[in-house]
Amino acid sequence: MKRSAESAACQCLERYYPDCAAAFLGGSSAGGKITENSDLDLLIIDKKISSYRRCIFAFDWDIELFVFDRESLSFFFEVSRREAVPTIPRLCAEGRILKNDGTAEELQQLAREYLAAGPYELAESVKDNLRFTITDLLNDLDSSIAEEEKIFVAEKLFDLICEYVLKANGRWLGHGKWLYRTLHDFEPSFCTQLTETFRLFVLTGNSKPFSQLIDQQLDPYGGRLFTGYKELF
Repeated sequence: MKRSAESAACQCLERYYPDCAAAFLGGSSAGGKITENSDLDLLIIDKKISSYRRCIFAFDWDIELFVFDRESLSFFFEVSRREAVPTIPRLCAEGRILKNDGTAEELQQLAREYLAAGPYELAESVKDNLRFTITDLLNDLDSSIAEEEKIFVAEKLFDLICEYVLKANGRWLGHGKWLYRTLHDFEPSFCTQLTETFRLFVLTGNSKPFSQLIDQQLDPYGGRLFTGYKELF
């Protein structure tokens, strides 16, 4: 019988990181949303080890290890704000404490403060670059290029409009399922419309509703951008 997530995580710590200062079990395991393909996400604070990410199979589970010392953890919290992807602070803030030398609660509070602060404000030049790129792709989608090409264009547009909407509003990003969750938490109506119009395009080849929806999202920021756009190399 497969070990429980927490049991496997604790045995992993005992085997590989017996002297770690603090450890957190995060991801779907901590949130009680384990599926048949879930792995374990372990955030480990160890004063003697340089930061790294490592994937192993042990104690019946795929385990993803995120290992930091205190200084490098703070650095990666800052990196998360710059990149707008909160993987590390979320693991810490929402994780279940498995090992605690007395600093785990303090680290969790720090992580929660980073999450609450959100990503750093996006520079106008970056917003313009995203809007210009989306415009170029929309023009391709609206043109008479091959249907096979339109599939690749639409896929890129799907990701970019999510990124643009979230970044323009100072929200965190995510990858894969986390992008959906983040967008749905912020703007559930738009998220639903985006998935529905994209699905319509894939099934029927009708890209107009998808294109129109993206235009609606660009309108508050000036619409499509071509004339007057300037990028420094």
